[in-house]
Amino acid sequence: DSNKCTGCTTCLRHCPTEAIRIRGGHAVINQGRCIDCGECIRVCPHKAKKAVCGKLDAMKRFKWKIALPAPTLYGQFDNLDDVDFVLDGLLRIGFDDVFEVSKAAELVSAYTRQYLKTDGIKTPVISSACPVIVRLIGLRFPSLNDNILHMLPPMEVAARLARERAKCSHPELRDEDIGVCFITPCPAKASYVKNGFADYKSQVDEVVSISDIYFLLISEMKQDNEIQSLSESGMIGIGWARSGGEATAIFNEDYLAADGIENVIHVLDQVENGNIPALKFIELNACTGGCVGGVLTMQNPFIAKA
Repeated sequence: DSNKCTGCTTCLRHCPTEAIRIRGGHAVINQGRCIDCGECIRVCPHKAKKAVCGKLDAMKRFKWKIALPAPTLYGQFDNLDDVDFVLDGLLRIGFDDVFEVSKAAELVSAYTRQYLKTDGIKTPVISSACPVIVRLIGLRFPSLNDNILHMLPPMEVAARLARERAKCSHPELRDEDIGVCFITPCPAKASYVKNGFADYKSQVDEVVSISDIYFLLISEMKQDNEIQSLSESGMIGIGWARSGGEATAIFNEDYLAADGIENVIHVLDQVENGNIPALKFIELNACTGGCVGGVLTMQNPFIAKA
């Protein structure tokens, strides 16, 4: 928003890919270099930057509406004893079905454990779960492209499985009748869905921010509600919301987990230079604390992590 921008250069100095320049006294973003890390949103003292996500109303065009809650969503609510309150709340605000991304995360963890046993893979294997990291490597560390884990992120796995479940339960539904909405903690997931990745088209139709849906959920999450038992994931999947959650789920001690874009860049520099111990797996999160630190969340990341 150029009306709020004063050209103070704070965002320019914090941008990890030098995607921002000051033109005519205002910040201008080069979309070709932007990796959607949200760092400029986080540091702007005048709140001139904002992420563009979809709106919940856009889901009304579908006959069957499926919510994909990110594990981060659970950490936004104080004194949450049971995640079923959140999942039930999603049904109450208009969704027909809920598929936990944390459930898909557990499947990705299981396949990652198998992948790490494969002969001939390039180590250390770098997680592909955070789209910011994948884009950062492509832009600044292309020599590490072969180290990236060849696997779809949990959001995409969840979307595909949710669509399959909907078709099995309701064979009368056509593909265009089913809408999948991911509830995101960060802007990178929204741009991933909008732009696709290489030749892959996302299975997600809309991306709505946690901050947009938070108050709708709060109004429906009442202790006296009779809630349905909907959760199908455990601690491993939900642990993906914080830094180190994915790495510990591979049950291997030869891993490294780093969070915060500056720390991530330092790690990638050392990996590229070969100045790092022999590791099997590296988990990198652009946001401080992991996905709980996304700029589209409501809760303090350290409280959400706890």
